[in-house]
Amino acid sequence: MGKGKIGKKITECQIFLTRGCNLHCGYCNLVKKQLKKELSINEWEKAFMNLEKIGIKTVKILGGEPTIIEGFEDLIRFINKETSIKYAVLSNSMFGDDKTESLISAGIQGYFASVDSVGDVKALDEDGSAKSQAGFKKLMEFKRGGIKLLGANVVISKKNLQDIPEIVKALSDNGIWVNLCPVVCGKGNDWEFRANVSDEFRLTDADRPEINNVVIKLLQMKHEGCKIAMPDSYLVNMSKYGIRSNWRCSELAQLRIDADGVFMLCNDIRGEVSKKYNILEMNKERFEEFKKDWKKEREETDCPGCYWSCFLTAEENLKKGGEFGYFYKEDRE
Repeated sequence: MGKGKIGKKITECQIFLTRGCNLHCGYCNLVKKQLKKELSINEWEKAFMNLEKIGIKTVKILGGEPTIIEGFEDLIRFINKETSIKYAVLSNSMFGDDKTESLISAGIQGYFASVDSVGDVKALDEDGSAKSQAGFKKLMEFKRGGIKLLGANVVISKKNLQDIPEIVKALSDNGIWVNLCPVVCGKGNDWEFRANVSDEFRLTDADRPEINNVVIKLLQMKHEGCKIAMPDSYLVNMSKYGIRSNWRCSELAQLRIDADGVFMLCNDIRGEVSKKYNILEMNKERFEEFKKDWKKEREETDCPGCYWSCFLTAEENLKKGGEFGYFYKEDRE
């Protein structure tokens, strides 16, 4: 797919099912900015029907913490029965065995956890440590339950940088896909939902040589079959994204929908488009209008830059004419 066509056919979406959460991680401001009203489960059912109508094929369901929503398993059953959408749930893993069993019984397609270490926890704060400790354990529980699509979001910081290849290998060896995310720092005050982190975790120019050494190892591991989800182009530029959050989307490649159903400008900015477009009122014609308004607002927005691998990956997928490979890989094997 040529560059001029990027953004024409959007097939990926991420949704904040809720802004509510049972943790209060210091680097996340999302839970501090609650909405007046969030969509109900019945409304989300309609939302997923509309997502399919406008061409969405893969969805990541996140929050907040989606598993705290009453009736979440009913939504999973609905998506499985009434749509062809492939999805994965991104959770903090802070729930008990009963919830794990109920999600497996409901037919959850995929599960992503936060795992910043496989040994000594080096997460950004106490709540971050708790979910990192629980993440790997929960992934193994879902694996034993027969869930094929498993993934881990690994936040890279100064504390765990040297351990990243070991963490990635441990996850991949257990059949878990790995998404690597440099820690947000330097410009957090310009984002709506992210807070800055302390200097002990920030990646700086002094860390660039070590970042590049780690990248060399990661590229070799990926080419040898390691389950690293992001494209080579992201890994090669890891020091740029990690140190300065220096990447800006040029085209719409992936949707982000907030907990009240509005279409957002990006992961961290609701934007003016949120006042006009809601998934409950979405159809193909409205979607085309949204794309035009998104393009106009994006060009007028003084974006501080970001690190979001999901958007860059979505751009790469559009160039190749397909969605995240790991959403379909297991189905083909």
